[in-house]
Amino acid sequence: MRPSAFIGLTLVTVALAGLSSPASAQSIPSPYRHIEAKVETGPFVGYVSSNTGRFGFGPSGGLLVGGRWGIELAGPISFETTAGVISGSRDVMDPRRDVDDLKVGEADVLMTTIDGRLKFSFIGQRTWHNMSPFIVFGGGLALDLASDAVDDELLDPEDRFDFGTSFYGTAGAGARWWLSDRLTLRGDAIFQLWQIDTPLGFAEPERGFVGVEESEWANGFRLSVAALIRW
Repeated sequence: MRPSAFIGLTLVTVALAGLSSPASAQSIPSPYRHIEAKVETGPFVGYVSSNTGRFGFGPSGGLLVGGRWGIELAGPISFETTAGVISGSRDVMDPRRDVDDLKVGEADVLMTTIDGRLKFSFIGQRTWHNMSPFIVFGGGLALDLASDAVDDELLDPEDRFDFGTSFYGTAGAGARWWLSDRLTLRGDAIFQLWQIDTPLGFAEPERGFVGVEESEWANGFRLSVAALIRW
């Protein structure tokens, strides 16, 4: 091959390589990423607001603290369990008074909730731009661990409210944000439901209350944020 032809062929090859290299090197990263770690655990904090029932003696909510543990199952399904404590208050109501003037004091509340939940991720065991939205639902138990209140002593024994132990139901939605492969932030907005029993004194005919139920369901809403370690 003559030198001029060899030089010309070399220049054409270099030019084609220069045109093709940017296209071959260019890649569009996927916004999706597979979730490798299967287990997560960590604390959460939040706030709870709850309906207090017809006569207003139920827990009204308060500051929420607790912890959660969860594990990824098949596909978009995972299981988790949570335990939380709600520090708040309730009104002490005296059924011997007029219906518009029942309150005679307040009592501290230390509501403790323990429940299990199923979580459904909208995008399965993956993240989208490091985020994974979900819905969640479950059930468990709720009980008040606070000691007897001084203001309850103002009432007759049959007029005192006692939360006892109740079924605790939850349903809601939220999202997780991956800060790294091992650290995740999570936000939840949860509808909650528990049962409150009516003190026997409210059903006495001479008190004048009509259609008093033995118990009623009180719904509420809780917002929380969590920091989770995954492995």
